[in-house]
Amino acid sequence: MSAYGRARFTGRTVVVTGAGSGIGRETAVSFATEGAEVVVADIDEAAAAATVEQITATGGRAAAVRTDVSDPASVEALMDRTVELFGKLDVLHNNAFWAPLYRPVVDTTVDEWDRTIGVTLTGVFLGCKFGIPRMVAGGGGVIVNTASVAALTVNPKYAAYMAAKGGVVALTKSIAYDYGPQHIRCNAVAPGLVQGTGATRPVFENPERVEWLMRKIALGRPGQPSDIAKAVLFLTSDDADYITGDTMVVDGGRLIG
Repeated sequence: MSAYGRARFTGRTVVVTGAGSGIGRETAVSFATEGAEVVVADIDEAAAAATVEQITATGGRAAAVRTDVSDPASVEALMDRTVELFGKLDVLHNNAFWAPLYRPVVDTTVDEWDRTIGVTLTGVFLGCKFGIPRMVAGGGGVIVNTASVAALTVNPKYAAYMAAKGGVVALTKSIAYDYGPQHIRCNAVAPGLVQGTGATRPVFENPERVEWLMRKIALGRPGQPSDIAKAVLFLTSDDADYITGDTMVVDGGRLIG
């Protein structure tokens, strides 16, 4: 039961990728708190196990599955293992990503570009490719993909990241349109500056960058992983059952300035 006395996901099976830390871990724990059976997918086995331990310590149900989201065989195995463990797949949160920071396009290596697209965009594609048939078999399901405000506005020297996250937004719309008739909803969440994640640690180590970003945030603070988790749970809950193909911006007002 959540802090708000809700259990919106009782009886549902949820997969969260990149759930070993940051937004993914917070979201996985939040789903479990509201009654879900959670599969914690991450390439870092120890981190995934730590998330599972946090869930089970309070009576939740969870399992860790080492997953490389850029590898089709690994993602297909994740979905098979989910059904093997819990019998079905109801909710998928494609959250894993990788990208270099502070790289304009000329300074981005081909290997960095390929890895960014492979994890951040192809990872979402593969999650949906192998997850949707399991959802359809169970009568439907809900997907939330982690995009970014970087997909919707410019950020200096984020070429590969912006391209990959822009692709996530477009792919989300395509999936929502194609699979709505099969009772699949698909949305994206677009975080702004979020504190307390491995991904943003280099940003917070750069005071000038933080100052520049904070001037643009109307609410005057960076986001926390819990801010994003709340949005993901809303979008995957029955409270949002008429919302699909949307990208929900969770940025403290970053884009309104």
